[in-house]
Amino acid sequence: MKNIVTINLSRERVIAELISYGWVFFGSFILSIAYVLFIIPHSLVPGGILGLSIVTNELTSLSIGMVALAVNIPLLLWGTKVLGRKVGIKTAFSMILVSLFIDLFSIVTNGKIYIDDVLVSSLFGGVIIGVAVAIVMNAGATTGGNDILVRIIATKIKLPYSQLILVIDGAVILLGIFVFEDFTMAAYSIIAIIAISKTIDYYIKKSVQNRTVFVFSSKNLLIQEALLMNENSTDSILKLIHHDSNDKLILITKNNKKIAPLEGLIYSIDPHATITVLESNSN
Repeated sequence: MKNIVTINLSRERVIAELISYGWVFFGSFILSIAYVLFIIPHSLVPGGILGLSIVTNELTSLSIGMVALAVNIPLLLWGTKVLGRKVGIKTAFSMILVSLFIDLFSIVTNGKIYIDDVLVSSLFGGVIIGVAVAIVMNAGATTGGNDILVRIIATKIKLPYSQLILVIDGAVILLGIFVFEDFTMAAYSIIAIIAISKTIDYYIKKSVQNRTVFVFSSKNLLIQEALLMNENSTDSILKLIHHDSNDKLILITKNNKKIAPLEGLIYSIDPHATITVLESNSN
């Protein structure tokens, strides 16, 4: 029985990892589209490495994706040592995709402005970029550059992620003002940055909200054994496991994004199990 459970757990881990890479790909794709359609055509500088790359592109005509990749490589090497190999590999995957997609889509669109209203572009572009970054982060990666730097700083300075983003992005905007000599551009860039940071902050808070999971199954003892054997469950997914005589298993998870793997593991053991998820204030 233990061998069967181990095989099932291995299969679940592989599937979960493939799905997470799929989300990284999707988030990176959306991020690139948002920059090419909403940000780059209006010469907005919404902070971060990509904002710095837009400024560099104005000065040197080097492609934005190429500059971003060149800056991201040393940051990635540094960030991998601090954040771990797994996050580093996924981040490398994301930042390469973003750089390639931005250059590819820029060639296809040839700098065409699809939305004339700069304010609309700033708001919509900022929200879409924020969602894309949140998707990549929830998949266990970053989009490179600014995200890596902020994650490293966050391990030393106890400030919200969104505030650290604003500080670094502010410095990039100042550089953009100097290069483009356009204070109006700076104002719209700030709007985009605020939209990005608020969107990221919203989804991060939502993703770490605790959940209480009620599992009703005649195989709860097998489910409990599988969970205890799974290091990912005992270390980061579950805070409390309780099993009673009424075939009810109560689990308190530490965050939202662990719900799907948890449900997958439970259903792999008992496809007929009933799972109910409620919000929890447990710390």
